[in-house]
Amino acid sequence: MERQGLLGWPSWVGVVVDDLQRQRRFWGGLLGVAEDHSGPDFVSFKIGGGRTFELIERSGDPQYDRVRFQVAFEVEDIERAREELIDRGVESISEIFPDQEAPWAYFRDPEGNVFAIKQRPAGGSHHKGGIGP
Repeated sequence: MERQGLLGWPSWVGVVVDDLQRQRRFWGGLLGVAEDHSGPDFVSFKIGGGRTFELIERSGDPQYDRVRFQVAFEVEDIERAREELIDRGVESISEIFPDQEAPWAYFRDPEGNVFAIKQRPAGGSHHKGGIGP
Protein backbone atom coordinates (compact mmCIF):
# COMPACT_ATOMS: atom_id res chain seq x y z
CA MET A 1 0.00 0.00 0.00
CA GLU A 2 1.41 3.36 -1.02
CA ARG A 3 1.67 6.16 1.53
CA GLN A 4 -0.39 9.26 0.72
CA GLY A 5 0.97 11.81 3.23
CA LEU A 6 4.33 13.09 4.39
CA LEU A 7 4.43 10.85 7.49
CA GLY A 8 4.39 7.05 7.62
CA TRP A 9 3.13 4.90 10.48
CA PRO A 10 5.09 5.24 13.75
CA SER A 11 8.10 2.93 14.04
CA TRP A 12 9.13 4.12 17.52
CA VAL A 13 7.27 4.88 20.73
CA GLY A 14 9.14 6.60 23.54
CA VAL A 15 8.05 7.16 27.11
CA VAL A 16 9.75 9.95 29.04
CA VAL A 17 9.95 8.83 32.67
CA ASP A 18 11.12 10.07 36.07
CA ASP A 19 12.21 6.72 37.52
CA LEU A 20 14.01 4.82 34.77
CA GLN A 21 14.77 1.70 36.86
CA ARG A 22 11.19 1.31 38.09
CA GLN A 23 9.77 1.82 34.60
CA ARG A 24 12.37 -0.55 33.13
CA ARG A 25 11.10 -3.35 35.39
CA PHE A 26 7.43 -2.48 34.79
CA TRP A 27 7.57 -2.26 30.97
CA GLY A 28 10.10 -5.08 30.61
CA GLY A 29 7.70 -7.39 32.42
CA LEU A 30 4.70 -6.28 30.37
CA LEU A 31 6.44 -6.42 27.00
CA GLY A 32 8.03 -9.80 27.61
CA VAL A 33 11.04 -9.07 25.40
CA ALA A 34 14.68 -8.62 26.38
CA GLU A 35 16.25 -5.18 26.32
CA ASP A 36 17.89 -4.48 22.98
CA HIS A 37 20.32 -1.92 24.37
CA SER A 38 20.49 0.74 27.06
CA GLY A 39 22.53 3.59 28.48
CA PRO A 40 22.55 5.57 31.70
CA ASP A 41 19.41 7.50 30.66
CA PHE A 42 17.49 5.17 28.31
CA VAL A 43 16.36 1.57 27.76
CA SER A 44 15.36 0.23 24.34
CA PHE A 45 13.20 -2.82 23.54
CA LYS A 46 12.84 -4.22 20.00
CA ILE A 47 9.22 -5.28 19.57
CA GLY A 48 9.55 -6.90 16.14
CA GLY A 49 8.58 -5.76 12.68
CA GLY A 50 11.07 -2.89 12.84
CA ARG A 51 9.34 -1.34 15.87
CA THR A 52 11.02 -0.02 19.01
CA PHE A 53 9.67 0.85 22.45
CA GLU A 54 11.99 3.05 24.46
CA LEU A 55 12.10 4.53 27.96
CA ILE A 56 13.97 7.84 28.28
CA GLU A 57 14.79 9.53 31.56
CA ARG A 58 13.39 13.06 31.88
CA SER A 59 15.98 15.82 31.34
CA GLY A 60 16.21 19.51 30.48
CA ASP A 61 16.16 18.82 26.73
CA PRO A 62 12.91 20.17 25.20
CA GLN A 63 11.94 16.75 23.84
CA TYR A 64 12.46 15.08 27.24
CA ASP A 65 11.49 17.89 29.64
CA ARG A 66 8.36 16.25 31.08
CA VAL A 67 6.83 12.82 31.53
CA ARG A 68 4.90 11.82 28.37
CA PHE A 69 4.46 9.34 25.54
CA GLN A 70 5.78 10.35 22.12
CA VAL A 71 6.00 8.70 18.71
CA ALA A 72 8.33 8.87 15.73
CA PHE A 73 6.76 8.80 12.29
CA GLU A 74 8.69 7.13 9.51
CA VAL A 75 9.71 9.33 6.54
CA GLU A 76 11.54 8.55 3.31
CA ASP A 77 13.89 11.60 3.36
CA ILE A 78 14.51 13.25 6.75
CA GLU A 79 15.89 16.51 5.34
CA ARG A 80 13.03 17.00 2.88
CA ALA A 81 10.39 16.04 5.48
CA ARG A 82 11.88 18.36 8.13
CA GLU A 83 12.00 21.25 5.67
CA GLU A 84 8.40 20.64 4.60
CA LEU A 85 7.16 20.49 8.20
CA ILE A 86 8.91 23.79 9.00
CA ASP A 87 7.48 25.33 5.79
CA ARG A 88 4.01 24.27 7.02
CA GLY A 89 4.60 26.15 10.29
CA VAL A 90 5.33 23.14 12.49
CA GLU A 91 7.61 24.06 15.42
CA SER A 92 10.98 22.34 15.20
CA ILE A 93 12.59 21.75 18.60
CA SER A 94 15.75 20.00 17.41
CA GLU A 95 18.11 19.72 14.53
CA ILE A 96 18.40 16.37 12.79
CA PHE A 97 20.13 13.89 15.09
CA PRO A 98 22.68 12.15 12.88
CA ASP A 99 22.43 8.39 12.87
CA GLN A 100 24.12 6.53 10.05
CA GLU A 101 21.18 4.19 9.58
CA ALA A 102 18.12 6.19 10.65
CA PRO A 103 18.45 9.89 11.63
CA TRP A 104 15.61 11.65 13.49
CA ALA A 105 14.35 15.12 14.53
CA TYR A 106 11.78 16.44 17.04
CA PHE A 107 8.80 18.80 16.63
CA ARG A 108 5.78 20.11 18.55
CA ASP A 109 2.21 20.00 17.29
CA PRO A 110 -0.14 23.01 17.79
CA GLU A 111 -1.06 21.84 21.32
CA GLY A 112 2.56 21.33 22.39
CA ASN A 113 2.76 17.54 22.01
CA VAL A 114 6.22 16.34 21.04
CA PHE A 115 6.66 13.98 18.09
CA ALA A 116 9.56 12.93 15.93
CA ILE A 117 10.26 12.00 12.35
CA LYS A 118 12.69 9.20 11.62
CA GLN A 119 14.17 8.32 8.27
CA ARG A 120 13.45 4.80 7.14
CA PRO A 121 16.72 2.83 7.39
CA ALA A 122 18.25 1.41 4.23
CA GLY A 123 17.48 -2.30 4.10
CA GLY A 124 14.68 -1.97 6.66
CA SER A 125 16.68 -2.71 9.83
CA HIS A 126 15.85 -0.42 12.74
CA HIS A 127 18.86 0.24 14.96
CA LYS A 128 19.44 3.15 17.22
CA GLY A 129 22.60 3.89 19.11
CA GLY A 130 21.27 6.08 21.92
CA ILE A 131 18.41 8.19 23.16
CA GLY A 132 15.75 8.96 20.59
CA PRO A 133 13.72 7.24 17.95
